[in-house]
Formats: sequence, structure tokens, C-alpha cells
Amino acid sequence: MNWFLPIGLSIGTFIGLYLSTQSFLRSLTGALAAWAAGFILSLILRKQKGAGK
Repeated sequence: MNWFLPIGLSIGTFIGLYLSTQSFLRSLTGALAAWAAGFILSLILRKQKGAGK
């Protein structure tokens, strides 16, 4: 499992949304959505990497 992908997406999304909207709740919601997307993407990449063996 690659944890850097979801964590990096979450932090980057939170900072980007907070700077543009100045809304903590909206930034937190976006960061959670980015974490979920990054987690799913990381799982997909892991399965593809495992299938290539």
C-alpha cells in the first residue's frame, strides 16, 4: 500500500482549497474526498502491479 499518494493528495487539496475559499469545512471535506480517491487509486495501482508479476 502506497500511503504517500492519499496523504499527499489530501494535504495538497486542503491547502489549495483553503487558500482559494478560506473555508475550513469546505477544505476539510475536499481533503477527505481527495484521501478517498487517492486510497482507491493506490489500491488499483497495487492490484495492477501484482497482476503484472
